[in-house]
Amino acid sequence: MKIRLFGALIALAASTAQADVETLVGEMIDAHGGYERWASAPSITFVDEWEDGRGFHTTVEQGSRRAYLEAEGGNVRVAWDGTTCTSVGWPEGGAPPRFLVLLNWYFVNLPWVVRDPGVALEEGTGRLLDDPTEYHTLHMTFEEGVGDTPDDWYELYIHPETKQLAGCRYTVTYRALLPEGVESTPPHVLLFDGWTTVDGLLVPTHFTIREENGDPYSSAGFSGWSFREPFDESKLDLGPGAAADTSTP
Repeated sequence: MKIRLFGALIALAASTAQADVETLVGEMIDAHGGYERWASAPSITFVDEWEDGRGFHTTVEQGSRRAYLEAEGGNVRVAWDGTTCTSVGWPEGGAPPRFLVLLNWYFVNLPWVVRDPGVALEEGTGRLLDDPTEYHTLHMTFEEGVGDTPDDWYELYIHPETKQLAGCRYTVTYRALLPEGVESTPPHVLLFDGWTTVDGLLVPTHFTIREENGDPYSSAGFSGWSFREPFDESKLDLGPGAAADTSTP
């Protein structure tokens, strides 16, 4: 009888924890404009610009997450068809285009991608660097085989009053970016420090990335948001001069 009671208590605790996670996810998504409006967009388009001047006009198809990126002037182009990443004019020595093609898209859509298949979430609380606010947190991991790098993790920090996403901690496990024998980068801290509303959806205009000790790491700005553009499949074909990215995720 005691064993059965103990098992029932464990099941009840797990059910309660899952309900708490679902409530927090729903509140965060609602604070950013809802899920259906986001999921029903034909594509998501934005222009990003890193602090070093790198930038792309990015379009990602909802559902399939095929994508094409183009630098201003068209001298650098990237296409992702869901299986193969190709590029034209990609600079040697930079991070692989396959790694970057959906990187910023994922960061700026974190309020919604928590509902992706294969995502596991655990609720908690925590603080962002020297910010005294006690945030709700969602620790986000992935089932085996989900995406290129299922060993990545994210920890989302959600404001206790507004339920907006304030930032996240994350690791990178893309093998081509790591020294031999190293399984992941140290955690970095991404802070959202600018927002705008487009078609009823609250989206970032800027984020800053810091080391865990608070030292600056990078930053990027975002503009030109659209949730209405049709996805142009012809832009996935970069022509005979395109090079396939053979880097190891």
